[in-house]
Amino acid sequence: MKMKLLKVALILTILLFGMQLPSAEAATYDGETTVNLNIRTSPSLSGKVVKTLPKSTKVKYGTYNQSWHKVYVNNRTYYASAQYIRKLSSTSSSLTTQAATSTGVTTANLNVRVTSHRSAKIVATLKKGTEVKYAVHNSSWAKVYLNGKTYYAAKAYIAPKLTESNVERTNGYANRELKLFAERNQRSAVKKILPVNTAVVSSKYNSSWSIVYLGSETYYTPTAWISTSKTSTEPPTTTKPDDGLTQGYANRTVNLFEKTHQSSEVLMVLPKYTAVSYKAYNSSWSTVHIGEKAYYTASSWLTKGKAPAAPEDAPKGTVYINTPGDVLNVRSKASLDSDSDVVGQFNHGTAVLHYGTINGFHKIKFNGQDAFISSAFVMTSKPSTSTGAVIVLDPGHGGKDPGTVNGSLYEKTIVLDVTKRVEAYLRSKYDYNVRLTRSTDVYLTLDQRVAAAKSLRGDLFVSMHVNAAGSSSAKGVETFYSSQSAHSARSRVLASNIQSNLAGKMSGMSNRGVKTANYYVITYNTMPSALVELGFISSPTDLTYLRSNTSRQQMAEGVAEGIAKYVQTYY
Repeated sequence: MKMKLLKVALILTILLFGMQLPSAEAATYDGETTVNLNIRTSPSLSGKVVKTLPKSTKVKYGTYNQSWHKVYVNNRTYYASAQYIRKLSSTSSSLTTQAATSTGVTTANLNVRVTSHRSAKIVATLKKGTEVKYAVHNSSWAKVYLNGKTYYAAKAYIAPKLTESNVERTNGYANRELKLFAERNQRSAVKKILPVNTAVVSSKYNSSWSIVYLGSETYYTPTAWISTSKTSTEPPTTTKPDDGLTQGYANRTVNLFEKTHQSSEVLMVLPKYTAVSYKAYNSSWSTVHIGEKAYYTASSWLTKGKAPAAPEDAPKGTVYINTPGDVLNVRSKASLDSDSDVVGQFNHGTAVLHYGTINGFHKIKFNGQDAFISSAFVMTSKPSTSTGAVIVLDPGHGGKDPGTVNGSLYEKTIVLDVTKRVEAYLRSKYDYNVRLTRSTDVYLTLDQRVAAAKSLRGDLFVSMHVNAAGSSSAKGVETFYSSQSAHSARSRVLASNIQSNLAGKMSGMSNRGVKTANYYVITYNTMPSALVELGFISSPTDLTYLRSNTSRQQMAEGVAEGIAKYVQTYY
């Protein structure tokens, strides 16, 4: 009997200890799937998949162990991999609000693309000043909403739309000769120049740039060039022998700061080689004394002694004036604005030494002074004196716009090379009158290219480009004309002649044929126009041809023969 009782007690003990007491209910959290996530019946990869939640699905979940979470769907409990569920913080709703759509204005002619990549397809080009709805995508790109669809554009060229309610305008003074730019880039066009101490009304755009208001017009200028008070224009006072000041000069463009750190306010900017009186403040900083005032600047920016004469720039090459039957104006500034005076003229074919390019102008010397000529009316080889049709060739992109890119290979470089080969072939074989919108690595807007073709008195216009696609399988050559152009009929003939001869020369490349597209430069031109795509830089097959000098020459001859066939038909 005792043995039976002992066995019963032992069994009861085992049962009691083997039972799992109900645990406290785990906390429930709001989460979001970071991938397309499988939901299973048990916390194991062998568990049956009952559902797959799309990426970014909002879920209620609780912690099961380090690898698995309980997921509550339709009042049932399932299991999913813990690493693919992101907990939503209490600030997530406010972050969503911050990413909401804003209203902005384009600060340049802006390409809108299907994805956030410079090689992505362009679906539209918005003119400067166009109002758009947008949201920040990342540090470089913004989402742009057009016709109910989402596209992408470079964030740097979209400015928030300014209203009286969100702009704090302040009164100030130009602390130097104040250049007012068309865009937030010192390489952009200088629209006006204000003398030092001119009173200005401005508002800060960001930490580096301000907007200046002149009547109903707005411009951009560096914030550091505007001060709250007038700048003394008196020369430095004569220093006493025992005042401890050193006589020297600025060995670069020098900012004079309010305090001893470069994030403090810039009170004045001294050009390179300006004479200064200064003394050391500490191991890194010096005080520069102008009149009764002292400013701070980096000691390494100052050199003791007399400033040398500014070195004379060496010429960078020779260009030829390309204005058949006309002359080219020589201007005092790199601008067509009214304050850029015409100081002289050059005849067609004149050889001119140049010192580089600024804002679409070549810098030259005229009567011993700096002067400027429009880059649209010069070429690197002596222009033809033949008569007949004027052929305008347009190498796409250039300057700050590289076009499509594959490693170190840029579209702007390929098309400039092929275009110059087309030019040389047409001149040498047919003695045709050929002009280029650009013959060097300069940036031209779409408007400037169309205006150049008209100013060059062109009879036909051909723009050269290289294609790119998201897939490496896209390949081949193709030629476009615009069905909306006033010259669409002849443009179609021109495009067909070019495509036929180009495909014949490049028999190893796919022939994608003649297509219509309303690209800006072929839609709004005042003459028959075509746009040639010489292949896909994203295609390994086409890339071989695009890298080859032999293939580039064959491409050029194909395009040139197509142009020649058109000219022989109509002229």
